[in-house]
Amino acid sequence: MVGYRSRPWCRALIGPFRETYVTFPVVQSVLDPVALEKAVGTLYDLGRPLRCRLVSRSMNDVYHLTAGPQQFAVKVARAERSDAVFAFEPAFIDFLDRSGFAVPTPLLTADGRMFFAVDAPEGPRQVVVMRWLPGVPLTKAITEDQAHQLGAWLARIHQATAAFKPQTRRLVAAEDKLKQRLPALLEAMGGDRDMAAFLVRAGEGVAARVTGLDPRVVPRGICHGDFHYANVMVLPDRAIGVLDFADCGEDFLAADLAAFFWRADVDGVADQLVPAFIAGYDTVRRLAPLERAALPLFRAARHLGMAAAFAQHANRVGPIAGFDENRRYYLSMIRLFCAQAGIT
Repeated sequence: MVGYRSRPWCRALIGPFRETYVTFPVVQSVLDPVALEKAVGTLYDLGRPLRCRLVSRSMNDVYHLTAGPQQFAVKVARAERSDAVFAFEPAFIDFLDRSGFAVPTPLLTADGRMFFAVDAPEGPRQVVVMRWLPGVPLTKAITEDQAHQLGAWLARIHQATAAFKPQTRRLVAAEDKLKQRLPALLEAMGGDRDMAAFLVRAGEGVAARVTGLDPRVVPRGICHGDFHYANVMVLPDRAIGVLDFADCGEDFLAADLAAFFWRADVDGVADQLVPAFIAGYDTVRRLAPLERAALPLFRAARHLGMAAAFAQHANRVGPIAGFDENRRYYLSMIRLFCAQAGIT
């Protein structure tokens, strides 16, 4: 482990005439790009000169790294998983790369590791240096043909991952995350008691229904966890590059479709794109009848989970663009899709 300890201090007055210093808690720090650059230069055999800069501050932080003419992405994960559990993610991405998918493949350190960790103020954070994918991210302007293509692509990932054998099991655990994050969403409701009561019922109903699904008829497998068009790039050769595996893990395979539904719902293009996406998925891996019947439940769960995540992460990285300004819109979609799933 490479350690960079940086403790912020808060002066606390105790009694009228004496003072002491206490360590003040940090929720999510920002790693110094220069220090990160030096750590990467020490641990990896890359060209020179190295230049590192922060390009995305979010649930995970992403830096752009150049080593001479070469480009890389450096991902710094949240301080929430042990090294053993985090190792699932780069191993999964490496597996997909070897299976022929265009993904941000992790580079190995000089001693053969897929990542290293730094001792941040809030706890250990894992760092992965990845291949830079040059391309253009998709947007809500994608065509139905492209949505069909993405559905087929996700199904191919699900088929391929049957051969992935991780050393440590890792669950998507969306229901556990919802339970943890829902209080932040309830707090954001202010005095709206009716909406808060509905959200509690919805959370309990979604968790009970998902937990009650039989994996013998609604199969489980290794999932991307956040597969939607904003996490997909069109590369210069027109191939599809898939990004952001932070939420990957074991889940119901049909639940993995719900991230695309959610994104299209939020962007107001679901009527055009969702049927094409499902049809594309079916061309490669046809959904079983009970999987198809569970899609409204997974859609409702995704909407509720994302709203709760946005509410919680506002205190980590600041307000999520669009959520606070359009909270009623998000809540109306939760009501709509919960109703379609039979949860009122």
